[in-house]
Amino acid sequence: LVGNSCPWCHRALLVYQIKNLFNQIKVIFLKADIEHSEWIFEEKLKGCNRLSEFYKKSHKNNLFRATLPVLVSFDNEKINILSNESSQIIKLLNSIKEKSTQHSLQIKDCNQNILNLIHHNINDGVYKCGFARNQSSYDRASKGLFMALKEIEKKLDHNKGDWICGDELTYADIYLFPTLIRWELVYSKLFKCTEKEISEFKKIIKWRLKFFKLSNVNKSCFDDEWKKDYYKALFPLNPNQIIPVLPSLKEIMRLDSN
Repeated sequence: LVGNSCPWCHRALLVYQIKNLFNQIKVIFLKADIEHSEWIFEEKLKGCNRLSEFYKKSHKNNLFRATLPVLVSFDNEKINILSNESSQIIKLLNSIKEKSTQHSLQIKDCNQNILNLIHHNINDGVYKCGFARNQSSYDRASKGLFMALKEIEKKLDHNKGDWICGDELTYADIYLFPTLIRWELVYSKLFKCTEKEISEFKKIIKWRLKFFKLSNVNKSCFDDEWKKDYYKALFPLNPNQIIPVLPSLKEIMRLDSN
């Protein structure tokens, strides 16, 4: 179960698409109920309209918050929540042997330190900037975010391959892409991630374009939904709920290729 606009759900969708898991896993998209700050099903699932009802029905509401992504299996009418941690879900999905005749890329493990850097300083870092309660918190978050981006830029510049850790696609690439693909549309403007233009990170831009061109990755990107959900749902950051005039993702990628 995933939501279009959630970057942590995007991690799971990327593995699903890259590994061609269409025959083994069914993906169900939920939509954001902005008024009630909750995820809801387009069509009832196991008699549930809302994700919170689904968790309650699984008898896991005391163990888990009703968050996405969530990987579930069904044994007759019983709901079995396997995981709602994106880091664990992508490893579970990556361990599945695909039945598709299409050849898929292998996603390798990598050093935990690089995953921690991306997760804490970049994935979480943009949110720390956007939701900082005072100037010093914002300054600290911005410094951590852009120092981490510089470290990734340096890593891409010094290694001998196309990916963050070298020749092979790893979880580091999966972690970084959802944040970087939303950058111009959401984080740089709405979250005040403005210390430097992302276009100044030449190696990161080249890496992002290469990743976007991987088979089926574009099918995991929903820029119209991102704009609507971020600019309308995050009331403290955008009280008037005005969606600014923004380029399409296709236009951004076209600029990256120039």
